[in-house]
Order: sequence, then C-alpha cells, then structure tokens
Amino acid sequence: MEPQNSGRLSFFNGNTLYMTVMILFVTVGYIAQQRDFTSGILITEFLLIALPAIIFTKSNGASVKKELRFNSLSFIDALLVIVAAVSAYFVAVFINLVAEIFISMMGDLIVPDIPFAKNLKEYLLLLFLIAGSAGICEEILFRGFILRSYEKLGMWPGIIITALLFSMLHLNIQNMAAPFFLGIFLGFVVYKTNSIYAGMLGHFINNGVSVTWGYVIMSLPFYRSISAEQLQGGVTTQSLVGASVFFGLLLPFAGTIMVLCLKAISDRHPEAAFRKSDESFMCLLKNIRLSWPLLICLLIFIGMMIIEIMLITNGKRLINF
Repeated sequence: MEPQNSGRLSFFNGNTLYMTVMILFVTVGYIAQQRDFTSGILITEFLLIALPAIIFTKSNGASVKKELRFNSLSFIDALLVIVAAVSAYFVAVFINLVAEIFISMMGDLIVPDIPFAKNLKEYLLLLFLIAGSAGICEEILFRGFILRSYEKLGMWPGIIITALLFSMLHLNIQNMAAPFFLGIFLGFVVYKTNSIYAGMLGHFINNGVSVTWGYVIMSLPFYRSISAEQLQGGVTTQSLVGASVFFGLLLPFAGTIMVLCLKAISDRHPEAAFRKSDESFMCLLKNIRLSWPLLICLLIFIGMMIIEIMLITNGKRLINF
C-alpha cells in the first residue's frame, strides 16, 4: 500500500512554509551571502531552509520521520538513483542551455558569484557547500514537507508543482529550467522509493557533478588565469549554442539511461501507484484563505525577476542558490 499523508501537513501548511522560507531567503539570506559566501550558504541552507521545515512539521504535531519520508533506501535503489542522477545532469544542462540562449538575446548573461574550485581544498569545500548542504536541506523542504503537503493533488500534479516552487526559489531567471527538470526527477524517485534519502542522494550527485565539472575545467592550463570579468565576456549566444550542440549530442544517450533507471526504480516499487487527484489545484488556488501565502510568493518572485532582468546588463547576481 502506498504511504499517504496523515493529513497533518496540508496545502495551506506547505504554502505558509514556502512563503516563510522565501521571505527569509530574500532578506536574511541576501545579507548573509553578501557578508561571506561560505557562512552565508550554510546559514541559508540549514537555518533558513531546513530548520523551518522541521519546525513546521513538529508544530503541526506530525512525525518528522514519517511525514518527511526519512525511510531507508535500498542499495539497489541507491545505485539506480546515482546512475540516473548523473545522466539527468546532462539532460538538465542541455535544457538550461536552450533556455539561456533565448535569455541571452535580451542582453549579457550574468555569471553567478559562486566560485570555481581551483585546488583540492576548494573542491572539497564546494562539494560540501553546494552538493552536501543543498542536497540535504533543500530536499527536506521540497521533497519532504512541500511534496507531502501537495499529495492530495495526485502524484504528478504534486511533483510538478513542487518542482515549480523549487525552481522559483532559485530566484534566477537564467537558472530555472534545470532546477524545474531536476525537481521533477527528484520528486519521482522520492515518491517511488518513499525515501527522502533518494532525493538527497540524487541532489548531491547532480550538484556534485556540476562542482566536479567546474573543478576539472578550471584545472586546465587555459582556464587557470581567467578572471571573472574574462569569464563574463565569454558567455555569448554563440558560446551557448556551441555548448548546447555538445550536450545535445549526449542527450539521447544520457536520456535513455536516465529513463531506464527510473523505470527500474518504478518497477521495483509497484505499491507506489500513480495516485489520482483528490482535489483540483485550481480550486485550491481560488480559495484565497488557503492560497494567499502562495500569491505573496508569486508577487515576490515577479518583482525579483524584474530586478534580475534589469541587472543582466551589469553582470551581478543578487542571491546565490
């Protein structure tokens, strides 16, 4: 039998938590990351993202272990998630490159302030910050609390809406397509395995491949002396098209492996059937009493995207996520 929400984590609970995290993110998170990248990321991930999710769970009288799916993950499932996540990374990069090509037509793209590792010490630090902390904390919030609170909408609506909220919280118009795809991927493996550890592992692998890719690139002699300004100047529509062609050639191979792994995970868990919707998302959204926190988040998101577009010309990110 498919594990279901006990009812303690509701649609309104998920919306309220999401609003709380977004407000903390654009205020405290912004200040913390401006002062220091390392401590800012840790504060953002553990105190502003994961901690509120745990507090909200406990305050609603729910079990953190049960509701957030802290259930064991089998060795076979873990292997399948790892292989699928590596393959999904290349699919996600291709999707994001295509989106960036269109965005680049509006002006110069902004290079994120997230540093690249140039030595082993920096690599391990970034692996912990970007892959480890994000993989743990963001999964607790999204594939833990929010996915659970949206379960009554059905499997796919819950997964897709959670993925959309996940991509929105990045508050980066240049980096929405990949997180949205990744959110769907992670939501599927968490739902099927009924284990938040599947999401954490997949998230860690995805971000870890990204950090490793950057480390390998920066280790090449040509890139060692490149400054941020030079890197900024190299991000052109032409370079994005070239990169998209490269990843596009890998897409059939990577996509096939990913789909086969996801099918294997699904076949191993027939009890996690495709649950039909008990309620309509649009009906819930029209209920202002339940949806007002989400509407506030939408206004914040639109405002931040307007600022983001305006800042494309000066090459500075507001918040790293």
